[in-house]
Amino acid sequence: METDGAAGYVIEYAGEVVRGLSMEGRMTLCNMSIEAGARAAMVAPDETTIAYMKGRRFAPQGEAWDRAVTYWRTLSSDAGAHFDKTLAIDAADLAPYVTWGTNPGMVVQVTGCVPELNGANEADRRATERALQYMGLQPGVKIQEIGIDECSSDRAPIRAWRICARRLE
Repeated sequence: METDGAAGYVIEYAGEVVRGLSMEGRMTLCNMSIEAGARAAMVAPDETTIAYMKGRRFAPQGEAWDRAVTYWRTLSSDAGAHFDKTLAIDAADLAPYVTWGTNPGMVVQVTGCVPELNGANEADRRATERALQYMGLQPGVKIQEIGIDECSSDRAPIRAWRICARRLE
């Protein structure tokens, strides 16, 4: 799986699912964008953002807070804004992905199998062999047959989201 699909882009996340995420979920999403090669990522400020910021140590207070909130509400894309690339994902059609290896590109759908070694170039093959040895896995094993030692997930409901990206020159 490619881990550099966002290289050179700034990503703006939008849509129902993104709006339903907590601030921590939004920050995680944006951080993962950097792993995909993005230069930056954002979710336009909304009520969730404002509630999260209110009363924080370095947040503005009093009239300065009111001015900040008014300004933050302007920080969304203009209606009809042009993006260099728009990607719509219906997450309901996706099986969850899990890592089988030692880097973010070593993932497979939970309904899949640990990859075979054939067909890869020599460098990829060596990296796969090292990762499989480190993880104690064998090629071709169904992911659902592997016991779980440790797990983390975001419990946000996943339905559909839109990713809007603008390539930086």
